[in-house]
Amino acid sequence: MNNWVLGTDTSHWSGKIDFAKMYAAGARFWITKATDANRTTGYQFEDSRFDEFCKDAFAFGKLLTGCYHWLQYSVDPKVAADFYLERYQRFDFEFPPILDFEEPSVSNFSDYAWRAQVWCQRVEDVTGRKPMIYTAKWFTSRFSTAQLSWMQAYPLWVADYSWWANNVTKAPYYLPTNIWDGWQMWQFQANGRGNEFGVEAKSIDLNYYQGDYVQLLDWLQVHEQPPDPLTLEQRVERLEEAVFG
Repeated sequence: MNNWVLGTDTSHWSGKIDFAKMYAAGARFWITKATDANRTTGYQFEDSRFDEFCKDAFAFGKLLTGCYHWLQYSVDPKVAADFYLERYQRFDFEFPPILDFEEPSVSNFSDYAWRAQVWCQRVEDVTGRKPMIYTAKWFTSRFSTAQLSWMQAYPLWVADYSWWANNVTKAPYYLPTNIWDGWQMWQFQANGRGNEFGVEAKSIDLNYYQGDYVQLLDWLQVHEQPPDPLTLEQRVERLEEAVFG
């Protein structure tokens, strides 16, 4: 667990974000909410701080970035996917697209699972990247295995806050094991550490990527570029600083 990469996820509920403080606290990736819809009317909306957060995070430039869509059953899933893609393609995110699969008011489980499948396929067709699915056992247990078996093809971001069990296992304890054999990321805490990680809100979601930083870069297919060579003036300036202080 010591080599797992720590990260955060946010939404407008997080308030103002100090990304330098977040990075100093140990976070190496950051994911934020991009899109959602009213579950009754189907009115789609962008998270109210999405654009602001992303501009600040990209200006800071030290965190790997991503964004997610909260799936609702009131919107055509292809329409919802395209609405999300407009935001996802606005910035150069390192993480693949992400679907938040956890709407607690769902009653037609077959329909909701179908909407998730259509959304994922649409996003994959457009971006060429398999979306990651965020969910938890408490939610997937409402569905039959047959309804969700297609999700095996997508990486899992699992939410598990089982304090007593996690403290023993040092890993997520409650997994949707009838669907996935393993997990890519684990959301494990959102308890009073907001200030530590630079957000205005009292709490912040913390996550681990199961692997070290090099493995994370490899999974994201990110290749760090070598720094630009110093100009002659910069080399002279550094030499003077070294000699004269």
